[in-house]
Amino acid sequence: MSSFTAITGDDHSAIDAALGFYYQSLYGLLAVVKAVEDDAAVCLERLDDVEIALNGQSLLVQLKHSLSKKPAGVSLASVALWKTLRAWIDVLPKLSLDDTRFQLVTVAPLPPGSVLAPLLDEKSSRTDLLKRLEAEAKRVVDEHATAKASGRNPLPHVERLPGCSAFLALPEATREKLLSRATIQPAAHDINKIQLDITNALTNFPPDQREAISQRLTEWWDLQIVYSFCGRRERFITRLEVLQRLLEMAGELARDELLADFQFEFPPDDHSPPSMIATQLQLVDCTKSEIQSAQQEEWKARSQRHKWMTERMDMAVRIDRYDKYLVQEWRYRYAPMAEQHQSAAEEKRRAAGLEIFRWSFIQAHREVDPFAKNWNSSYYVRGSYQVLAVEQSVGWHPDYLALLKGSA
Repeated sequence: MSSFTAITGDDHSAIDAALGFYYQSLYGLLAVVKAVEDDAAVCLERLDDVEIALNGQSLLVQLKHSLSKKPAGVSLASVALWKTLRAWIDVLPKLSLDDTRFQLVTVAPLPPGSVLAPLLDEKSSRTDLLKRLEAEAKRVVDEHATAKASGRNPLPHVERLPGCSAFLALPEATREKLLSRATIQPAAHDINKIQLDITNALTNFPPDQREAISQRLTEWWDLQIVYSFCGRRERFITRLEVLQRLLEMAGELARDELLADFQFEFPPDDHSPPSMIATQLQLVDCTKSEIQSAQQEEWKARSQRHKWMTERMDMAVRIDRYDKYLVQEWRYRYAPMAEQHQSAAEEKRRAAGLEIFRWSFIQAHREVDPFAKNWNSSYYVRGSYQVLAVEQSVGWHPDYLALLKGSA
């Protein structure tokens, strides 16, 4: 999955809402991937943000997402806490409290020594916390009522009032039981990191396949979520469904054989190669035939990339990762060369750079790891180095960046 740009206060709230909902979807997927119970199932936006069914019981999860670099810690006075309690109280008539657990998952931290610390452990006593919650709720309700009676404006505690009022309206035994079945998970990963959590949870698959499988699984999951809202499938998505899809994808990857679609192809007559190819190669006195060959291989590699990315969603990540690997292999040879020829005559500097180019064109495809296990065509490595040269991520002359400054 792609990374997300941090939301600022100037952005529309609709963006926050959209990211918050997609975070719910990804959290649901993570929950079902990590589950070990065969009957595990997940549903979004039914009784809560995420509803997880396990062993005949339900876990209702309230998610509080933020992309703030330093979200405020959760406290007794947090609006998120009281909105969560209100949401749980509202659904109590629709469920069996004995068969339901509740969890607040937030990216915000829980400060050391917090009075909410008992919520970190299901077995911890909630006696003192219950008294503190009741006292805080009563304070909020009383201060709001006093301000309203005196005509003060704006009224205090407007956002927390519904939750506090609902909490106090519960029978004391119900308040106690609800709290005993509630937990909190602070400092949860935000939407930028949760995709990696899903990838890392796929421990039954080889490490080099997990990212591709995670992306494909997420695409399938997104569609299932939409179908669940449209009535095209059951509301709950089961762990067994996810396991079946994972097995199918693993089989697809195992059968995945990349074809060298452009090995015997040539650029069309009207093809205009990027001028940077020749510009870079002329800096190291390449021959005309070498420049022409480099332009041809660049076209092949670029065409292959386009075909792969058009046909498969996971290829963009694989291509980018392999590009970085090629740059690394180039740098291992280029950096010592540039350092050794720092004070050499220009003729020798050009000759040394020419050797780096010829390595990339003649030897590299035999020395670097292939793009895929079954891949053995040379044009992808040759051409990819030219694609990278066009971007100036690699170069041949020891001072290519300085010499190309201002060139496009």
